[in-house]
Amino acid sequence: MIKFNCPHCQQSLRVPVSRADTEATCPGCHAQLRVPPAVAAEDSGVLTAPPVVSHPRGITAPPVVTEDPTLVDLSVMEIPESGLESDLNSLDVLADAEGKMASIHEEVKDDSSPFSKENDAVSNNLLEDRRRRVEVSSKVFDDLADRVSKETAADSKILSNRRAHGQLGVSRSNLYMFAALILFVAITSFWLGTMMSLGSKSQVETEIAGVDDYVNFEGRVTFRTDNDPEAIDEMALVMLLPEDSLPSEKFVENGIAAGVPLDESLPSVLEIRRLGGDITMAGVEGQFAMKIASGHRYYLLVVSALKPAEKEPGDQELEELGRYFGSPARLLDGKFYRWSLEVVNTNRDVRVYHR
Repeated sequence: MIKFNCPHCQQSLRVPVSRADTEATCPGCHAQLRVPPAVAAEDSGVLTAPPVVSHPRGITAPPVVTEDPTLVDLSVMEIPESGLESDLNSLDVLADAEGKMASIHEEVKDDSSPFSKENDAVSNNLLEDRRRRVEVSSKVFDDLADRVSKETAADSKILSNRRAHGQLGVSRSNLYMFAALILFVAITSFWLGTMMSLGSKSQVETEIAGVDDYVNFEGRVTFRTDNDPEAIDEMALVMLLPEDSLPSEKFVENGIAAGVPLDESLPSVLEIRRLGGDITMAGVEGQFAMKIASGHRYYLLVVSALKPAEKEPGDQELEELGRYFGSPARLLDGKFYRWSLEVVNTNRDVRVYHR
């Protein structure tokens, strides 16, 4: 170890021999200094350095003149200040700086030099100045190593964060591909939805038209005679009665008969049409035309005006016709008739033959 004093604050310092003639930072005053070369001591194995004396401002110490070879080797050495940062690994601050200065004082005092008194005054001033300084603990430290360790830890933390981000990150090309896929799915869904909506709308409109739309129910009434197989049955009674709409009160047959002109203002005629049916008379050519709502089932009743019935009406037909009229037999009036259930979904053109 090399023992020497700081030229600025006179702190006793001890450094390894490997740090001889290198720059360092004093832990007491934080001044830049250079470690002196090692000098072997006589009695101990500890290497010492020539003492470096730094005087306070205003005090000028005369040079020490002596012939002692030991003191000549320990002559004052000026250590220039340097702006370079010390890479000193360890500095041991000794608490016996005061004892060291006292030993130097004794050596100078025993010298036969004429300047011993001046040296005593200078030493006393240095000791007083050192006592006024703040003592520093003997902690071994290295500012550069501490800073390097902190920066290394920070770099390691940043590297670990970058690795974590790299594991969780997604490349920009993947994001673009994902956005394009979403856009394609959205456009396809919109197109399919539009096409299906149009189809559903057309279907609904067709269904509504099937319920609410009115269609034509037309035809021609003829009967067979000995001379003409298709004789025109003029003034034949033709009516359509809805199967699912029964009157609250049965229709009255008065004014409704085959061969008699139909009075459009009769209550029974108005009620038949209100329920969704219709009633009319065959024309001079035996033709008739009615307009009814499609999508329903109707009973078709055609009573001939010219051909008489060959037999009595059936019981089932009278029962079904009696759901609408109070006197079905009176309505038929012994004439040839046709009673059938028709499903009307579109325009119809029927031929009624009374054979």
